[in-house]
Amino acid sequence: MNKLKLKIATPEYVIYFYIPNGEGLPGEIRMNIGDKEATVISRASADNSAGNYEFKAIKAIQERVDKKIFPLEFTQAFY
Repeated sequence: MNKLKLKIATPEYVIYFYIPNGEGLPGEIRMNIGDKEATVISRASADNSAGNYEFKAIKAIQERVDKKIFPLEFTQAFY
């Protein structure tokens, strides 16, 4: 599970914090609106070395960018 919180949304990009299992220091992901290119600004402290939570968070943010809906906070559940 990832908890995602919007840091900033501009016409060019969005930045979300992601927190694996709602614990630890958040990571930060920036995604461009136009080309949907994601940049990991920082990895969450609770993410593993492979960045599995990071990749899931990028997918969730990309879905929001596709819909042009940017909630202030949401939870991403996965198995």
